[in-house]
Amino acid sequence: MQRLRNWRWVWYVVAIWVAAFLLFWMTRHSFGLTWDEPAYMRAAIAYTEWQGRVFTEGPFVLQPAIMRAYWEYNHEHPPLVKVWLGWLALFVPASWSLIDTYRFGAMTLSATLVAVVALSVARLTSAWGGIVAAVVLCALPRFFFHAHVAALDVPGALAYLLVILLFWHLRARSEWWLGLALGVLFGLALATKINAAFALPVLGLWWVVRSREPHLLGRIVVMTAVGVLCFVGVWPWLWVDPVSHLAEYVAWLTVAHWQIPQWWFGRALLPPPWYFAPLMAVMVTPLAVLLTAVGGVFWGVHQVRLRDYMILLVLSGAMPLVALMLSDTVYDNDRLFMAFFPVLAMCAAVAVWGLTQRVPERWRSVVMVGCLVVIIANPVRDSVRLWPHLLSYYSETITGLPGAQRLRLDHTYWNETYITAMRVLDQHAPHGATVWVEPWSLDVPHTYQKARMIRRDVQYVSDAGNSIWGTPVTHMPLVEADYAIITHRFAGWTGPVWALVGGNSVPIFVIERDGVVLLELYQMP
Repeated sequence: MQRLRNWRWVWYVVAIWVAAFLLFWMTRHSFGLTWDEPAYMRAAIAYTEWQGRVFTEGPFVLQPAIMRAYWEYNHEHPPLVKVWLGWLALFVPASWSLIDTYRFGAMTLSATLVAVVALSVARLTSAWGGIVAAVVLCALPRFFFHAHVAALDVPGALAYLLVILLFWHLRARSEWWLGLALGVLFGLALATKINAAFALPVLGLWWVVRSREPHLLGRIVVMTAVGVLCFVGVWPWLWVDPVSHLAEYVAWLTVAHWQIPQWWFGRALLPPPWYFAPLMAVMVTPLAVLLTAVGGVFWGVHQVRLRDYMILLVLSGAMPLVALMLSDTVYDNDRLFMAFFPVLAMCAAVAVWGLTQRVPERWRSVVMVGCLVVIIANPVRDSVRLWPHLLSYYSETITGLPGAQRLRLDHTYWNETYITAMRVLDQHAPHGATVWVEPWSLDVPHTYQKARMIRRDVQYVSDAGNSIWGTPVTHMPLVEADYAIITHRFAGWTGPVWALVGGNSVPIFVIERDGVVLLELYQMP
């Protein structure tokens, strides 16, 4: 198929977007709520309410006290994704559940990332090449899970890659306004997730290695300046006290962030070894996709027309891993290098397209489809076997989830398994029963209760923590509760949890895949 031109790009992107969104939407009920989602839902409600008051009450709601009341919540993260979720929530049917209402907006962004990946590859290869990139991306088990949730990781990857790819595809044009337009886009990307700032070193390194065009350096400088101004301009929390709030935000990013250790080969480490991020990336990426992507890089850099593009992709995929290698505060398995997965899919698609160039043109589509089937066969099979617990996916490089257990890695994370245990409790727990959960997890059952998806008389308790929804919280040690839910994410396990799991108590319900336990539900003596 010839490269796409002019208006055909629009229809191509629309088709890819619709297909990806429908795939995500039709599978949405399989995946449990995660730790972070309730906080972003709560923030989306607050931000949207403030914006509604701006339209009805005008400048009155710009008073600092009112703005703090609405924008102080979850100011640890930029607002744009939460604003987007809130806006779209205004237009969904009232009959939708709370979770569907806010995941809807997230899935629109995930589908946009798939479409951007496809279009970028198609412009350099063919329409079929872009389709291969989109399908490979959706076939990655961990990415497929993240594409459904109302969190910042996939939108952050979209923002980061959109800035980089649009800069590159427009590099030959010299209009003065492109720097301003890219600056606005960069500012919106920063307001999506601060990881978009990594686009600057990627573009800077690419400029040094492959370009040296003065107008592109000027564009990067203009883009940076405009981007920072736009970032401040779209975040009302910063308007209240720009200097101190910006300083607070920078301090939180650098030294005051919550400490999130990583369970790594049987120990909770902060930080883990420098090689954690690249090794984890290998362990959660299907081997066929990884090898094909590596082949695509080696083939692409030897093609004059693709060399610049492939170097850009390598820099874009490596940068999130390098950032984690230098971090000493935040580690959370694969979700913090989410942009790595789209880049991998793009490199794999280039490899497949390159292979088809060696066969007669009439056979190219058939060969490309055949290669695609071979590449995604194992990850799709593994996803079906693990379904819906795709955060438990590990690749053939360590013999899958059983290999992760032998290496003493997390079996799962982010609480997506909770909903199954809570439905068991709905059937068997007596009225008013107390259920112990990990302190960071209280918002998950409370959100399900608010959405009326589980019984509201069951009390979810913990050693500490509160509810973002204002639900009354009872603090209670594990040994005093009627039941306990234990997920096999080990870094947060306390002494009583280790004692319970390692003792003589037998769980009344277990979730396991491939013979590996992901969650246990205990009835306490």
